[in-house]
Amino acid sequence: MSEPRRYERIEIELPCRLFIPGEDGLRFEAFATSKNLGLGGLFVASNFLLRAGLELYVELALPDGPLAIRSQIAHVVPHGDRAFPTGMGIEFLDVDAHGRETLLRYFTPTRYANFYDAFIAEFPHLDKKVPLRDVSLVLNLWEEWKIRSEGGPLSTASGAPPPPALGTRVRR
Repeated sequence: MSEPRRYERIEIELPCRLFIPGEDGLRFEAFATSKNLGLGGLFVASNFLLRAGLELYVELALPDGPLAIRSQIAHVVPHGDRAFPTGMGIEFLDVDAHGRETLLRYFTPTRYANFYDAFIAEFPHLDKKVPLRDVSLVLNLWEEWKIRSEGGPLSTASGAPPPPALGTRVRR
């Protein structure tokens, strides 16, 4: 069984530039489209495949300007795989505070939006004063803090504990 993702993925098609800098310019440059994106990485659909472990930069084309993130190819889905589109899973290696804030402001996870809706329903007078983008930043920081400080769940996608092992009785 695969390990749960630490970060929720958002289905989004976003133009991306993949590049490897060289001493006298670029050693490699290509363009692809993301299929999904999270704080930990993205999956790009592409007709070309790079080897797993290769370090490169992913530049996301965002409305306020490009965001380049040092990354590496985490896994490759080869041509002919009937279950998944051809492409590459790319892990972000170095997302600074500005990059994290930018990602959270543009790509709010569904559970954060659901929380925000409940928050505004409870406190409607805060609708214009506390935007969703700010709440998203706070919720992400809270989840990260729980993991580091309290040994919280490794997967922030749901916050749910792992299911019991097969054959284990669950107390009610």
